[in-house]
Amino acid sequence: MAYHRILRNYRTIGPTKFHGLNQRFKNSLLDINKIPAWFWAAYPKLREEYLEASDKYAVIYHESMLGGKLAIAERERLQEELVGYLDEIASLLEMAAVRNPELLILSGFDLAKERRSRSRAKKAAAAHDDQDSVPA
Repeated sequence: MAYHRILRNYRTIGPTKFHGLNQRFKNSLLDINKIPAWFWAAYPKLREEYLEASDKYAVIYHESMLGGKLAIAERERLQEELVGYLDEIASLLEMAAVRNPELLILSGFDLAKERRSRSRAKKAAAAHDDQDSVPA
């Protein structure tokens, strides 16, 4: 099954699901067996900024569960910041996956499965029908 793009489903989910997804992304992105060092070599600042924001988010997420308005506001701000980092990382992974498709699978992101609009048999039948309907 071929994958060709990362779903950006983390943009519209609530804080609890976002926290879980972000932890999954972070663990995958930190694992050198999954995302090799050569990928991050070109973007070292992005990786560090994402990890820093992710760590802050984990702390503030738990604090916000107590219901403090300042903690909730900070959690929302950090979630928006993380979405920006994740969008950038996802785009870079998609570009790198042109040469190394396994990067998408190992990244921890949810992936869109490639779909065919019509099966080959239907295309062949349609082509055959088109030939039969052409006047001689």
